[in-house]
Amino acid sequence: MKKLVTLVLLLATLGCFVSSPSVEAQTNASPKRKANVAILIFDGVQIVDYTGPYEVLGSWSRRNVYTVAEKATPITTHMGMRVVPNYSFENSPKPDILVIPGGGNSDPGPKGRGVGAQLNNETLVRWIKKSAAQSQYVMSVCNGAFLIARAGLLDGLEATTTAGMTDLLQSVTPRARVVADRRFVDNGKVMTTAGLTSGIDGALHLVEKLDGLGWAQLIAKSIEYNWQPESRYARAALADMNLPGSIYEPIFPIGTPLLMHGGVNAWAEEWSVPLAAGSSASDILNSINERWAKEKNWDRLDQDATQETEISVWRFTDRAGKRWIATASVAANEAQQGHALVKLKIASAASLEKSASSKELFRLAVLNTQQSSNTLH
Repeated sequence: MKKLVTLVLLLATLGCFVSSPSVEAQTNASPKRKANVAILIFDGVQIVDYTGPYEVLGSWSRRNVYTVAEKATPITTHMGMRVVPNYSFENSPKPDILVIPGGGNSDPGPKGRGVGAQLNNETLVRWIKKSAAQSQYVMSVCNGAFLIARAGLLDGLEATTTAGMTDLLQSVTPRARVVADRRFVDNGKVMTTAGLTSGIDGALHLVEKLDGLGWAQLIAKSIEYNWQPESRYARAALADMNLPGSIYEPIFPIGTPLLMHGGVNAWAEEWSVPLAAGSSASDILNSINERWAKEKNWDRLDQDATQETEISVWRFTDRAGKRWIATASVAANEAQQGHALVKLKIASAASLEKSASSKELFRLAVLNTQQSSNTLH
């Protein structure tokens, strides 16, 4: 019996020696460090531009996400949210991923707001340059692209930004190739996204690069986001971007939008606009026509047409050489007394029947205007 006890103790002792190396290895093995994600914030920053990527990149606690501002004092976002940054430029950790959101405008002058007000902030620009050099990935959202362009990060790359600012970004970054038909552009290290919720798509794409498709899909599901990585949707590519902004001057400040629908080849809008005392639907249409007449390469097709309805038809060619037909119609809004119903529509000329006759194009455009907007694509 004594020999048996001695043998058991000896085996137990040997067992401890055998298992010791693996126990020691587990004790000494350090867990993988979470990647640091620094998100810049500043006065006038667009809320979804920084919170969207924050939500995606911080999901499931897989990364250490934090906000950084020039100073430790609270900033005020676009729409007035007050935010206390986690760090200032002086004490922020070294980032592995740098996110630069947008907001406001992109005017570096005295009217600059949000991004515009930061474009001449040399302290901020230096911090972006330094942080970008330390980071594995850099992603801008919306017109945050202007800030990384200011830091020299877009030279020789493709880029995009929010709808309505792609031409401006191209002009201030001539060494980049700016596109308007993508939700985000991935150059490897540097990624730019279009406006607002496009930052969510960019962040999910980054998760896919870092962790795999499954994690990106899981996070999209977790935040109840309809992620469609193969989608060709890009706000800047929709047909209404070819409608001159000046035509909204007599409509937008006082009008109520009733319908916004379309795609890359056609678009329809309906507005209810209150009529001023003594004014008529014709006055609104005349105001629209006056503005369209000032546009380059816009020709009116209905000058000699006799129409009982208040409608005008125009043909123009965009900067890319694509031909379009635009129509405007204004009539009394039967659903709202004292208001006019304004309908604006644009369609690619290729979507209408080919004709060398202006009168025929006019007839087709009018018929197209009267069709249900649900047929637009």
